[in-house]
Order: sequence, then structure tokens, then C-alpha cells
Amino acid sequence: MEPNLRGTSPDEEGKGPRVVCLVPPFSRRTFLKRVMTGCLLGAGAVAVADVVQFLTVPGRERLPLGRGVVLADKELCSGCRVCETVCVTFNSQGRSAPSIARISLEKDYLGGDYEPNPCFQCVKPLCLEACPVAAIQVDEQSGSYSRIIDERVCIGCQRCVEGCGRRFVPPRPRYDSERGVSVKCHLCFGEPQCVAFCPYRALRVEWSDAGVETGYPIVSER
Repeated sequence: MEPNLRGTSPDEEGKGPRVVCLVPPFSRRTFLKRVMTGCLLGAGAVAVADVVQFLTVPGRERLPLGRGVVLADKELCSGCRVCETVCVTFNSQGRSAPSIARISLEKDYLGGDYEPNPCFQCVKPLCLEACPVAAIQVDEQSGSYSRIIDERVCIGCQRCVEGCGRRFVPPRPRYDSERGVSVKCHLCFGEPQCVAFCPYRALRVEWSDAGVETGYPIVSER
């Protein structure tokens, strides 16, 4: 189900979120060049803790809405898994481990369809509510207000994975067993690489300065 998106600021009433980062089709040569560029970016990727200013949000009456969300169109998805590869390369120093990609791809073996599963950046994040150490915070510095994990604080209990899994299949946070922490989508600090590199434009990102209402409790996959 594609989430319902609507701006919540009176200043932007009627405008709604705008579509950005729609990548035009490109050749195999261009695609390979972009992947190599992604590898170079991954080699110099900056850790979340070095970039993001965290806000302590648990206990606040109202969590600020995320201003961006990645949406997927499974009708356009070919199952190439470029999104997973680019995500891991950019965010995990080039490690080849799709299991820790911040976006996952599932195949419907009966219908033959592939479905990318990005994080919804929920209005009411179940992952945040489940975290016992307030490791899940809001990225204010990049302006995305995405819900992210401060890996310096995470204790690897995987309660965020369990919390998200109550409503979404598969859960969007992933557990990195090698490092003993959970990871999740942070919208690449405002420039989602999965969207930029998708060769079939199956992914797009919606932005709104007013915030986007999406994810739980508006959307549930269970």
C-alpha cells in the first residue's frame, strides 16, 4: 500500500509534497560509472554520529514530522537489487552485505513481482517507542527530520526491529550482527542514494517542508 502524504502546515496548504530525484533512464555505461562513483563515496562515507545533530525526542508530546520519505512502485521494479547494493556501499563503508541494507527487496514467488521496502519515516515510530536507551532520534541538522539510530548509543537489543515488525513486514530497521548495532534508513542525510541509482525509476522521494504524514499509524502492512 502506498502511504497517504499530506502537508500539515497552513503555509503550504494545497501545495502538497513535491517529487524530486526522479532519475531519467540511462545506459549501462552510465549506470556502471554511477556505481563506481558510489563505491568511492562509500569508501569515504561519514558515520551518522559525525554528521547528525540529535534531538532527544522520547517523552515529547509531539514528534516533528519527517520532511521526506522514499516511496516504491513495485510495478516498475525489476528486482535488480541495485538499491540494496548502493545503500550498503554508501552507508556501510562498502561492505557487501544486503542483509544490512536500509532498504530491502522481497520477491512474490507466486506472482513473480518484486517489491522494494523502504522505511516510511513514521508519524509515530514504533521503533522509537520500543528503544529502551533513546538511541532513535530525529535528524534536524540535514533538514530531513528522518528517524535515525545513533549507533553510539544503540546496545543491539533489536527491540526497534521487533517494534517495527508489529506493523511492517519486513521490519525496516536491520540488525548488523558484525557490529552489534541496529541500522535504519536516514535518507542519506537528504540525498537518498537508492533513489538516485535506481535504473528503472521504481523509487522516488517525496519532500515537503510542512512535513509528510506517512507510515504508522496511517499505513500498516499487517
